[in-house]
Amino acid sequence: MTSKEMEARSGVARANIRYYEAEGLLCPARAKNGYREYSEDDLAALEKIKLLRRLGVTIEELKALTAGRAELSAVLDRRLAELGGERETLGRVERVCGDLKSAGATFAGLEPGKYLEALDAPSLPSDGQEVWWSQARPAPLPEADALPICTSIPRRLFARVLDEFLMVMTLMTAMALTGHNPGLASGTLLGLAVQGLLLFVEPLLIHLWGTTPGKALLGLRLMGAGGQKLTYAEAFTRHLLLLWYGLGLGIPIWNLVRMYQCAKRCKEGEPQPWDTDVAYTASEFRFRRLVGYLLAVGGAILAAEIANSYAQLPPNRGDLTVAEFAENFNRQAAYMGVDFTGQELNERGDWADKPFDGTAYGVFSGWGVKNLPFTYTVEGSRVTAVTISAKAENRDGYLDLPVEQAVTAVTALLWAGKETPFWSFARKEQTMALTELDWADGSLDLFGGTVTSHVEMEGYVLSDSMYIAIPRDDRAEKRLAFSITIALDN
Repeated sequence: MTSKEMEARSGVARANIRYYEAEGLLCPARAKNGYREYSEDDLAALEKIKLLRRLGVTIEELKALTAGRAELSAVLDRRLAELGGERETLGRVERVCGDLKSAGATFAGLEPGKYLEALDAPSLPSDGQEVWWSQARPAPLPEADALPICTSIPRRLFARVLDEFLMVMTLMTAMALTGHNPGLASGTLLGLAVQGLLLFVEPLLIHLWGTTPGKALLGLRLMGAGGQKLTYAEAFTRHLLLLWYGLGLGIPIWNLVRMYQCAKRCKEGEPQPWDTDVAYTASEFRFRRLVGYLLAVGGAILAAEIANSYAQLPPNRGDLTVAEFAENFNRQAAYMGVDFTGQELNERGDWADKPFDGTAYGVFSGWGVKNLPFTYTVEGSRVTAVTISAKAENRDGYLDLPVEQAVTAVTALLWAGKETPFWSFARKEQTMALTELDWADGSLDLFGGTVTSHVEMEGYVLSDSMYIAIPRDDRAEKRLAFSITIALDN
């Protein structure tokens, strides 16, 4: 029979049944699919356990009876002696109550000394509880006869959210420090990578410490049924079941159904399918746990921002040679995801083809196949200014201004200076100002330097949004010249 059938026939909750299995009092067979298969002998054994536990026989005594190390008569003799003591205690309570009533004692004038000497009994029921002489009810199974489960939806949810958030921040930090811009990463691939890492990291943490950062901060802990740590295989299997029964493998709509089912089980006090053989304990929630949770979120964001700010800066800082500027330019282009039609700067600062990687490039620039060259202003060996300029006459095609090339040069030259702030958000405001620069004729001060752009044209119209010079059909003579300079302050 199934667990549900066993529960229905015995009247014992599945949580209690699993606890007795964990204690070795029940040993059901397992089907090929891993589900339990209870026999009539298992049901008979459970009935015996149910009876004796309600009579007050301890788990250790039940183990001894099951293993043949104790006789039932001896166990019952001990229990009868214990009940006799309890009965005597209740008798003393009754006598003291009677004496107090007969003496006409009042609370204000009560002298408890002699009564306490005569009393060796448990406390009387508190206000609102049933008194001990109420009608007797069948003794229930002890509350301890069940594996602890955590049914707090907020604590479980926020623990999971924090674990995933910390993994996202860790992965993005690692990407930034290894020169891969996390801002260019696919959200889908990043999500899959996070779940893939959690699949191995979370079971390891539970195996080693019985918890994860999110669970630890919210007072949650996972242990085996007998109080031992979960093996890595058990924790790994648990995580696989969580992905299917809890998250629905992230399949749209289906994952919402699964999460609804999880919430319903928590509301009904039932363990989740991945926690059926696990002791899931939750300590008392205190305000300091909320503070720790928020500090963990803030710390992760701060660590990621430090890595991001550091990664956005060019590799060479301070005064640059042409070769160092070229190295900065190539690295910044790669980090920002800008590709200049398969070309990069060589150590002389000239454009050169990258090694062929199979990528085919279309040429959309009216200037030709090659990118527009840089002109360098050098004092000694120090680059003080970088200029991009070009001229064209009587060309019918569109001519674009090399704004991407200029912006990348800004990050390669000006961001190398001492005036450049470390934090990315401090640079962002002035970087955004570049997008609002009047490239036709404008100037902008940035981090110890200046960006200046000037365009002279005849027979063209400059598109403000695309920075493209569009030829006019009504003008036979067409001429365009521009110059963009990124210069350091003296």
